[in-house]
Amino acid sequence: MYQAYNENNVRVVITDEQLSKAFRQHGKDLPIEIVIAMGASRNKMFIPRLNEALYHQTLRVRIEAIHSLLSIQDIQSLSSLQEKEKSISEEDFNATISEKAVLQSAIIRLVNGPKGAEEAFFEGDYHPRVKLNLLYNYSSNMILLSEDVEFIINALGSFLFKDREWIQKLKRDDYEDVIICALEALWNASEKRLLSLFNIEYYQKLIAIGKQILNIKIDSYAKEIVAIFAKDLPPKYAYEMLEPIMNGKAKGDIAKELTHTLSFLHQKEKEA
Repeated sequence: MYQAYNENNVRVVITDEQLSKAFRQHGKDLPIEIVIAMGASRNKMFIPRLNEALYHQTLRVRIEAIHSLLSIQDIQSLSSLQEKEKSISEEDFNATISEKAVLQSAIIRLVNGPKGAEEAFFEGDYHPRVKLNLLYNYSSNMILLSEDVEFIINALGSFLFKDREWIQKLKRDDYEDVIICALEALWNASEKRLLSLFNIEYYQKLIAIGKQILNIKIDSYAKEIVAIFAKDLPPKYAYEMLEPIMNGKAKGDIAKELTHTLSFLHQKEKEA
């Protein structure tokens, strides 16, 4: 079974039986939750339907089709993604949501992997919207590799310390939104126990990022995520990262998540 949000943003559960039935439909007729679930299944049999869904009448569904093809991670999707990308003019980069940018970022990750995505983000000659979407790629059901997490950490550091001119020019809402997307990806990585596999260099980077998030003015949800994924770090690094909200400084939902994490860390220390 797969969880997905429908067109009304209500979380629903999709079964393999529903996906098998949907496979008999044309991709242009599929509802968004089915398109998302096809990607979550990572089953290559759904690639033809998702290729058709790239031409769905609804932009939101088309974007989920792109992300679902990325989640399946099969190179046979490449030609369909490239054909669709070439059909969209450069003017699309000026749209509120740029489908061309989503396609280019997905193609980069599919062809070149996480290291290629990192190179494109920091050194590549790509439109800033493409670079943003290299992080939004992680809103998909793609399997995370440790190299993906390294890229996310490096990119988050770049955003928080605004060391790129194009980042400095972002609108506040776009700036916060991509940071939260990247933090959610780290949360996902923590659930897969990927954050416990890093060396001291990356723990230090993650500590700096987490402390910065906890100290700046940003949506409290971002701070909640930091408090949540801290439990996957070795305790000494987790405590250092959480210092800005320790000793009664956290309030509301942040305090609740911090309490859960501290309890988990104390238990981890006892078992060590």
